[in-house]
Amino acid sequence: MIIRWQVLLLLLVPLLACNNVVAAMISSTPTLTATPTKTPTKVTTPTGTAMPTRTPSATRTPSPTSTPTPTPSPQPTGTPVSTSTPSATATATPEPVDTATAAPPPPPTETPAPTAPPAPEVDFRIASWRLWPLALNSGCAKGMHTIFITVLDVNGQPINDIIVGDSWNNVETVTGSKGVGKAEIDLWTNTMEMMVKRNVASGETYSSEVSFPFSSYMTTIPNEQMIQAGYCSNELECEWKRANESYYCGGHYSWEVIFQATR
Repeated sequence: MIIRWQVLLLLLVPLLACNNVVAAMISSTPTLTATPTKTPTKVTTPTGTAMPTRTPSATRTPSPTSTPTPTPSPQPTGTPVSTSTPSATATATPEPVDTATAAPPPPPTETPAPTAPPAPEVDFRIASWRLWPLALNSGCAKGMHTIFITVLDVNGQPINDIIVGDSWNNVETVTGSKGVGKAEIDLWTNTMEMMVKRNVASGETYSSEVSFPFSSYMTTIPNEQMIQAGYCSNELECEWKRANESYYCGGHYSWEVIFQATR
């Protein structure tokens, strides 16, 4: 029995030695502590001499490098400083000069002297003429058939002692016989063209414009004259009367003509 305990002791001694070694290894091995996921580890100052805590200074913003200010050149008194761009020190490019020789201006044109108006071709011209209005002619049944003539001098004043008549030399009369500068010729069933002929006192003959052929029948009287004088109201009525009443107011038409001296 004693031998068994001895054997057991012999066996236990190495086991105890091994246990001590294992215990020492276990005690010397640091215990693993689980590190939180993605948690930054705070770095601590190792134990020992206390390190002074360094306060971080504010980041200093570098000041922009200052550009040296050019010293302005002294300006002459009274001379304005140019503020245009580019600077006044830049040399202006001279504009090209046209060296072509300009043509001399044309000589002044002399104003031609005013020419005298041409001399009139006749001594008397027709200033106006018209068919005498129906209302002034006493109507158709008892209407007049007269050529009323007036002769004026160059200034528009009526003059007497002037012979007027038809271009065929069948009828003549003298102004002043029906008023100052006036004369009348009866117009029967005929047609006459009137003109100025001569001066009674001096016998001087005149050249004259010849009037429209004055007639006592509407067949040769223009529509415009018939309308103006009140014999028709329009062209259609005049044409109808020519076709259906050609003797309308036949033999009872009067005329007015005014002659004026040209010099």
